[in-house]
Amino acid sequence: MKSKKLISVLLSGLMAVGLLAGCGSSGKTENVENTESVENTAETNVESTSGGDIEITVFHRFSDGASKQFFDEAAASFEESHPGVKVVMTSADNANYKQEISVKLASNEAPDIYFAWSGVYAQNFADGGRALDLSSYISGDTAWSDGIIANQFGPFTFDGKIYGIPIVMDGKAFYYNKEIFSELNLQVPETWEDFMTVLDAISKTDYIPISLGNQEDWATGHYMTTLNQRMVGADTLAADYAMEGDFSDAQYVEALKRLNDMTPYFTPDFNSTSYDTGINDFITGKAAIYYEQFNQVQYIQPAEFEWSWFDFPDIKEGDGDQNALTGAPQGFMVSADTAHPDEAVEFLKYLTSKEVAAKMVKDTQMISCVDGAINTDTADEKVVEIAETIKAASSINLWLDNAMDSELVAAYLADIQRMAGGGMTPEEVMADVQKTAGELKAE
Repeated sequence: MKSKKLISVLLSGLMAVGLLAGCGSSGKTENVENTESVENTAETNVESTSGGDIEITVFHRFSDGASKQFFDEAAASFEESHPGVKVVMTSADNANYKQEISVKLASNEAPDIYFAWSGVYAQNFADGGRALDLSSYISGDTAWSDGIIANQFGPFTFDGKIYGIPIVMDGKAFYYNKEIFSELNLQVPETWEDFMTVLDAISKTDYIPISLGNQEDWATGHYMTTLNQRMVGADTLAADYAMEGDFSDAQYVEALKRLNDMTPYFTPDFNSTSYDTGINDFITGKAAIYYEQFNQVQYIQPAEFEWSWFDFPDIKEGDGDQNALTGAPQGFMVSADTAHPDEAVEFLKYLTSKEVAAKMVKDTQMISCVDGAINTDTADEKVVEIAETIKAASSINLWLDNAMDSELVAAYLADIQRMAGGGMTPEEVMADVQKTAGELKAE
């Protein structure tokens, strides 16, 4: 089945990816606007200052604004400190990048370095021989690689080999209105039972307990990403997501039941509510709690009340690691066909040096994977706390749409949305998932 999937991904570029949010999923993407095609972008890239003999091509999805300016300036400064090397930066807007890079990697126009979301998106390129194994570079220069937060390498690691260098990290937590919690004399919940008690108390007021816009089904998919991880044992979860299991563990049904426990506390008619309405209800004080990604914090910051966040509560009945954090890094991979692997990796080392990463944070507000790049000189206190929260996680739990086969996750997310709206039972959802997984494995 892998070969069929790979051909489909490389030729069509239609693979589902999770940073829809910060992995792309929210419909809002940090510092990226849908503006220009890769061909138009290439015309405005920074020209090389070195005129060197070695040319490194880099293709990414940061096509305009502060993010594009940062990468262009990084290329120019790298050239200045590396005479004889020219870095050619090109980019596509976020909407077109997936198709553009798939076409390039399936042709003889593969860039030396290219942006990649982590999880199955990156794994398809690794499995298809389109990405260079970077393990020896990482183990051979620990003075550099140890500066990258360790838990960010996992989502780029396949069959024990590391294929990507993480650049931007993310996580997801419950933001909460501290003033509402104080008004209602509520404490931050640490367990599922505490959480249900808090939600029940808020439901007795005029506040929405949890704001949710689930018009697009990835939103409840993010809840199930964490609920599956909390409930299902790590080995079982990994095998099932890799299409090596059968999704028969009873804890999947129990995880879905936990989502059903929450639905009375969500925004009324949440399945017909947009993402923007969901977030606006929180920042305008109508809702007490909101489940959101850290790289969307700029949309929380306009709130005129004191806010903070708490981790997804522990579930004592769960078989999973309760200290993992749902999220997904983004980074760069090196083409297996590059004629200049050492120079390509050298450029990635430069991007992930503490000094350059700190500039990225300050210039773009992106959450760098480089330890110490986010500090009080480059970001506000909230972002510094966010970085420490991500760093402290035992591991990073990838969004469902980063962790699973694209066809399977599409069916799963649609069923989750249907169940949350009362149209299916948890048992029916998992029966459908098992059926779809079996059919895909048989292909």
